[in-house]
Amino acid sequence: MCLRACHEMLQRDAYPWDKSMRDYLKSRDFHRHMRLLLASRFRELGWESQNSGKCSFARDGRACWLQVSQYSNSIMGAKFTINMTEGSGPAGDTRILRRLNEADRSIGKALEESIIARLPRPDPDPEIEVLGGSGQTILVKLGDLARANPRQWEAPSDVWLPYFSKSDLDDWATFLLPRLERLTAPSSSEKIDPQLWAQRFRRLTRLFRSK
Repeated sequence: MCLRACHEMLQRDAYPWDKSMRDYLKSRDFHRHMRLLLASRFRELGWESQNSGKCSFARDGRACWLQVSQYSNSIMGAKFTINMTEGSGPAGDTRILRRLNEADRSIGKALEESIIARLPRPDPDPEIEVLGGSGQTILVKLGDLARANPRQWEAPSDVWLPYFSKSDLDDWATFLLPRLERLTAPSSSEKIDPQLWAQRFRRLTRLFRSK
């Protein structure tokens, strides 16, 4: 059974465990729920919610928005990340979850593993055909398709947060909320403390006077 055929069977309720135990969210429902969870904290930090139909916020010419992976589906679940646009063009985009420090990554890795571990096994658990690493066709148990990705938590890897239900999003919001201020801090010179600029200016002044 190929992956697409299996997906169609799930859509026809051929495997009722999927819809009863994995509350898969469509993109619009994801954005609506995450906006409810994150908007108040973003407002506290001076960001305004954008009326774009997505979970996105703007502040001082910058934009912060949540992106759902295009490879999300009801079989393997979905993943999201957070982007911040600080300038014009792709060069101005930052995947802010790359800024997670070592302690953050340890906590995030444990949370991802717990989300995957609590998924129910399909009953029955059929084998389906998927492409292997070398392009060959291999048989994999349906219940094994959703896996944690511990390598993504090794800095400076790109981080995508998996979810299968609203409760998973609640957990990720709990993880993100106390870190949003640090993650969304400007990466340009505007984030440098004015006192630091003054110290640098005095240092340069002394340098020129010594010559």
